[in-house]
Amino acid sequence: MRILDPAAADTGGALPENAQLRTGSEVARLQARIDQLAAHVQLLEQERASLRWMAGHDELTGLANRRLFQTLAPQLLRDGGHSPAVVILDLNGFKPINDTYGHDAGDEVLRIVARRMATCLGDHLVARLGGDEFAALPRAPYADVPQTWWHEVAGSLSAAIATPMDVRGRILSVTASIGVVPAGRTEDLPDLLRRADQAMFSAKRHAKATGTAGITWVVATGNGDHIGTYAAEPAMTCRPGDPVWVHRNGARRAGVVESACEWAALVRYRCPNGAGTMVDTIPTSGLTIRAEADPYLDSST
Repeated sequence: MRILDPAAADTGGALPENAQLRTGSEVARLQARIDQLAAHVQLLEQERASLRWMAGHDELTGLANRRLFQTLAPQLLRDGGHSPAVVILDLNGFKPINDTYGHDAGDEVLRIVARRMATCLGDHLVARLGGDEFAALPRAPYADVPQTWWHEVAGSLSAAIATPMDVRGRILSVTASIGVVPAGRTEDLPDLLRRADQAMFSAKRHAKATGTAGITWVVATGNGDHIGTYAAEPAMTCRPGDPVWVHRNGARRAGVVESACEWAALVRYRCPNGAGTMVDTIPTSGLTIRAEADPYLDSST
């Protein structure tokens, strides 16, 4: 049924001009209100997505948290196309970092470790379980990979973690203990986490009993525990006046050491455009000896 405005009864159904203006104004107000509500709904959706992300991720590192790990891991374990493993990584001697350099430095160490784990393992699931304990669920490229494949994963992860890190102007190194448990046909996540935790503590005990420096890992399989270790190569020894190459962003720049410590050096080196020099603290892992002479740098030392 169509309802006409009584004011239009004498005009054959057409609204008077003043009524048309009134209706147009009301339509504009309604459209503005609709746009306002749509923007509010969009904001609520964004807030809901943000809350959903926050509920599943660690605020400090941005990694998945324990809750999300325990939600996603069972689904990945059921994926029969790959051979997954549960990895537990626990930093060694983390408390002294907090005690010596402060909690801000400790937080930065955790963020760096998280980034390195995520970079090393790519798109595999990585989580911070709490404190200085991390977990991951890497998957092999195909089913039934040889056991040595997991040693390579642990070794790559160890190399990434062991590299000295610049923390608020200080060069720090951390070590860790790693437990790896290939899942095989097991889909019981609590059992795999328990066994990986046991393997991690076995790695800690082995490192302590043998006085092993660096990072120790244990790959626990049905055939027993298999132990591996990784120790960072000794840092390059720098002395004031040494000519060096500074390796940054895929390029090298000529430089000269002004002062040095065990893991870093204060280096004066050429700017990217070659005009002038700059001075910065560079980890010794990013330096190599320069045999070629640089007329400007070497003549001014």
